[in-house]
Amino acid sequence: MSIRSVIFLGKSKKKTGNTRFMLNALQRRVEKVVFINLPRIKKTYFWTDYRNIIQDKIIRLNPNLVLVYSKDIPYSVLKNISPRYKTALFFPDHDGPENEKLIQYGALVDYLFITNKTHIAILKSRGVKNPVYCMQGCDRDMHRIIATRNNKWAAEVAFVGRPRQKSRVEILQAINQKYELKTWGAPWQEYGFTCLKTRIYPAEFAKICFATKIILGCDQSFELEGYFSNRTWITLGCGGFLLTNYNPGLEDIFTKGKHLEWYHDPAECLELIAYYLKHEDRRRQIARTGYEFAHTHRTYDIVMDEIISHIENNPNSG
Repeated sequence: MSIRSVIFLGKSKKKTGNTRFMLNALQRRVEKVVFINLPRIKKTYFWTDYRNIIQDKIIRLNPNLVLVYSKDIPYSVLKNISPRYKTALFFPDHDGPENEKLIQYGALVDYLFITNKTHIAILKSRGVKNPVYCMQGCDRDMHRIIATRNNKWAAEVAFVGRPRQKSRVEILQAINQKYELKTWGAPWQEYGFTCLKTRIYPAEFAKICFATKIILGCDQSFELEGYFSNRTWITLGCGGFLLTNYNPGLEDIFTKGKHLEWYHDPAECLELIAYYLKHEDRRRQIARTGYEFAHTHRTYDIVMDEIISHIENNPNSG
């Protein structure tokens, strides 16, 4: 089965750029790609049933594959088109089995690409047809080293993300007591942290990576095999030195102390921060090696080729 035409459904994701990066990579991989922006369709066709507009457009374009980002397609549309077209859904988050809507969608699509290995068996037991492990990536053009002399972006340690769980806030509080910490991407001021901007876009993320000595990773899960947020690849792709939490399987992809560094608990995190702040040459070398590794092995071009190739080589697995 050769995939030449794809309909890609999703939101614009202006802050992270994920759907744009995936779309650009898809355009380089297949002959034709049409992006359906769900919120735009809803806004444009507010006077009628937008679901019919989406469904009619899919049928009219008659693609080889309908690819959905997260759950950005009405369930009724997916239910109607899934018997007629190859369908796949890319789900980047960590909460698959807890997400009842995802279970429903996963039972319809031919392929559900998820970002950890632990949930594959669980999702199958819940009725998902074909869950497939697929990591996220960085963009070959936008996630690059962007030099800046503006001290606004500089700090000893930085975290970009949201205060989603208590453990994340606690480790940042411990760091903030001993080091110059800047947090970005959410109203962190409520927790007593220095936060100069609550929305961070790709070029700004790159400036933080350039100006900050240590970028902290603190994912929502420390237990899922092969899982880490897109912060991992984006930080490496922007040339930042990443100190992230350990998740099982991290060593299968990266070499500790070569591409990045990881910690198992808050005490070890603080020890590694102290060490790498004193060893600038080693820190810079790790950041450079991680940068080269990300752009060689995990751009979104590689991600999309992996998805398309899997479907082409496993046409009956759905």
